[in-house]
Amino acid sequence: MNQTLQKLRELAQESVLVAEDNISRKQEIIASCSELAEPLIRAFKDVEREFVRISVLRQIWPHDYDRRDDRVAGLLIQMIGPEGAPYGLALAVPHGSLRFEVALKTDGSAVFSCTRDTHGQRPSMMDFANGEDWLEFFYKSIADLVEL
Repeated sequence: MNQTLQKLRELAQESVLVAEDNISRKQEIIASCSELAEPLIRAFKDVEREFVRISVLRQIWPHDYDRRDDRVAGLLIQMIGPEGAPYGLALAVPHGSLRFEVALKTDGSAVFSCTRDTHGQRPSMMDFANGEDWLEFFYKSIADLVEL
């Protein structure tokens, strides 16, 4: 085998190894984020069968609120992340949406964020120093929506 072909094969093999390493690293990050978001996902599952206030449903879906799911589960826009390992969620709220998500910085520290997207305005983002404060904000946000 000539030197050029050998070099090309080495480069191709390196490329495959780098791709496999990237996939493995991404799966580890998703698993870590999912683990950190687990209290949030559990909290959502605890309240997903509770009723949403009619006034809130009217604000979210003014034209067909009476045909919508009136439980908290009906507010779920999406679970963020893979089906078996979500690391956040997005909820429909009056005049927009709320997105709770965990991410990892390059140094490995966690970022607990909440993004409020209001129709027609710039999204506002909040980062929390720890998971407890982030979860507490989730509780306060849900409390405003649920019929207690």
